[in-house]
Formats: sequence, structure tokens, C-alpha cells
Amino acid sequence: MKKIFHPVFILFFYCCTVIAQQTNEGKFLNFSDIHFDPFYDTTLVEKLISSDYEEWETIFSGSAYTSLGMYRKDSDFNLFRSVMMEMKQRIPAPDFIIITGDFMSHNFNENYKEYSGTDHTDSLNMFIKKTMQFVTSYIVKYYPGTLIFPMVGNDDAYCGNYMIEPDGGFLKMLSEEWEPLVNRNTDNSSFRKDFSKGGYCLLNFPEKNDFKMIILNTVFFATNYQNLCGDTLQDPGEEELRWLRNTLKQCRDSGNKVWLSYHIPPGIDIFGTINGKGSCEDKIFPTWKEKYNTEFLNIMREYSGIINSGFAGHFHRDDFRVIYDNGKPVSYIHITPSVSPIYGNNPSYQIIDYDKSNFELKNYQTYYLKDFTKPDSAYWTFEYDFKNSYEQNSISPESYDKISKLIFADSTSRKKYIGYYRSGDMETFSKDYDNWYYNWCGFGHLTTEEYAECMCKDGLMNKK
Repeated sequence: MKKIFHPVFILFFYCCTVIAQQTNEGKFLNFSDIHFDPFYDTTLVEKLISSDYEEWETIFSGSAYTSLGMYRKDSDFNLFRSVMMEMKQRIPAPDFIIITGDFMSHNFNENYKEYSGTDHTDSLNMFIKKTMQFVTSYIVKYYPGTLIFPMVGNDDAYCGNYMIEPDGGFLKMLSEEWEPLVNRNTDNSSFRKDFSKGGYCLLNFPEKNDFKMIILNTVFFATNYQNLCGDTLQDPGEEELRWLRNTLKQCRDSGNKVWLSYHIPPGIDIFGTINGKGSCEDKIFPTWKEKYNTEFLNIMREYSGIINSGFAGHFHRDDFRVIYDNGKPVSYIHITPSVSPIYGNNPSYQIIDYDKSNFELKNYQTYYLKDFTKPDSAYWTFEYDFKNSYEQNSISPESYDKISKLIFADSTSRKKYIGYYRSGDMETFSKDYDNWYYNWCGFGHLTTEEYAECMCKDGLMNKK
């Protein structure tokens, strides 16, 4: 007998399919490197020191400064307020937020000493605490019920840049301040105990028992890291990698998949390498100490089957890295551009689309602040959509590998990438474009040896 399907049934089936697909679509907010500068108006410093952090918004609002910041400067209050208002308007209810570190401004400790007139450690630490409390509370003001995953950056510490102390006072303070953020709509009650030890931990997502978030403190791995305020004989990086391997094994044994989020990515610092001195090999500036870098990449390869995505910041650039295993792309790192314009980029943030059923990233949109040095004409605007711009169906190791190959072979793709790299700032486009090969080698050559083989073998670096 021939079966006849009624049009009403077909329409019903189609509608149910569309609704199911829409139900699985989620969005989250991703931003990085705020680098909030409480010293931007030096006339306010004394009042800030003597006031509770809850009064800081009122104090900053009374400043005579009206600009939204400047190139080569960190984020002032006006820029911080602007980006929070913009994100809230653009995505009022994200599923969650990922902030990949560096909440504090550059040279924080030195500026405090200069503008406060004191180098008293307790006074400095109290001001750092109030700064972190203010920044945290101001984000929560705009997203009071949203689950937030925050990470520490190299500028986030009591002791100084690249000197966060394991199991120290700063991490204990942060674990208390950030505990409410990670316990929204889910149970992450062990956060304070776990995070306070090293700034890394395993966290849950709401209503998703088979998927986890791993927050890492990659400052411990950094080439520039020094444990000057702690036990100098301690090796917190080695301890953290041991924890990471054990945690990933437990997740795999339990049938869980994970995301990894952290501040400093592995591989090569492209900006530092371009501006280095000496021979081709001597100029190469790895972000991490080699032993940590090598071990981490080995772990990523071993557990690539359960690691869906990696998120990082630090470079203040819109970028990516690909981890290969015998030539096959097996993992990737999505590098988020910064809010702070200190390195000549426009302030920016991203909204990322993902599949709620398997947590695979599908797409993202980048927004940036155009003409932000001109308060009367500055405005936030859409920059680009990953799928449409790069013509990829999803975000994956394979898609980033394809993009890398396109950038190498095609000048149109190369120009597109360099344009996005600085979040719409075209002032130094020509210089960045001339140096594109530094970036290309950095996509997938994540050890000093590999990068040197890529960059130096034909003498390309020496010709720059």
C-alpha cells in the first residue's frame, strides 16, 4: 500500500524540528583584559583610598574626564562603563560569561606608590582588594543573575606583575569575592577551597552533568613568572599540570567532556618576537617556560577527545592557535581580544554561539568601539561574524586549520585576518600585514623549536 503523508503532518514535523534545533542553540558572552585603571584621574586617588569600594562608582562619575580612554592607555571608568552598558544592551541574558583574566591595570603597584605617596604593603594590598571588589561588583551590577567564569591574569596579584603567590592572600581574597559568581544556577560550592590554592579548579555548568569547565592559572607557566612573594623552592606550575592531567583522566573515566579557560596561551608571543633583538632564533619569545609548554601540549593531545574548546586572552588581539598531533589538528585555542586599548587595538568583546547539547562552538560575533578617542562620535558597532567571514560551518580544530591554510595561500583571507587582528584599528594595518608570516608561524608551531623551523629556515625573519 502506498503511504500518503498529509501536508499538516509534514508541517507539524518541520515545526517540531525547528523548535528542537532552536532549543539547543545557546549564547554566551566572552571578554578579556579589562585592565581597569583606578589612577586615570590622579586627583581622585586620595578619595578612593579613604573610601569603601561601594562608593567608587560615585567618585569616578564625578571626574572631569569625559573621554572613553586613549590608545596606549588602560581602561578608565568611562570605558569600563561603556563596555558594560553595551554588552548588557546587546546580550541582556547570556547563558554564562567567560572572562579570561587581567582585571587590573599595568604597573599597578608602581602607580599606587607614585600617586598615593606610600609604599606600605598593607595599604597597597587593601587598595588592590578594593579594586578587584569594585570591578567584580560592577560586572555583577549589569549581570546580577548570570553564571560567570573568571580567571586570573598576570597583572592580577598583590605581589606584582607575573608574581601571583600560590596559596597566598590574593587568591584567598579572590576565591571569596568570586565564589558567588560561579554558583549561579549551579553547584560549584568547592570553588573557594579549590581556587584559593592555585587559581585553578574544575567547575560545573547548569543542568549539564556530563560537561565541565576547567579554569587554569597559566601565569604559573609563564616565561616571566617569579614566585618572589612565596616559597621560591616551590614549583606551582608542575603541581598544576599534575592536577590537570589527573582531572582530565577523571573526566574521561566519568564520560565527561570539558572546556579549558585561562589567561596566557601556550606557544609564541608574536608581538614580543617581532620586536625582539638579535638573530632569528634569539628573537623568539615563548609565552611559557619550555618544560610546561611541552607537557601541556602533550596533555592536550592525549585528552583531545574530551576537550571541546580552549579560551585564552593576554595578547589583546583577536587570534587563535591550533594544536596538532602528527599533522592532524586535534585541539584549538580561541584567543579573545581585549577591552583595554593599551596596545593600539580598539576595545572589543565577543558573543559566542554554541550547541547546548554537546557544547560545540558554532559561531561568534565581534563588536568593537569605533572612534573611542572622540567622545562625541564614539560608538559600538558590529565588526564581523566568524561563519560568514571565514566561510566555515563551525568552530573546530579543522576549521581553524583551514583558515590557517587560507591565510597562507590567499591575500584576501590574509587581509581579512589582519584587519580583525586589532579589532578594527587600521592605523598600523600595513605594518601588521607586512609581518603576517610571524603570525602564521604562530598558529600551529607552538614550541620554540617548531617556530624557529617555520620562521627562520628561509631567513624570512631576518629580512623584516
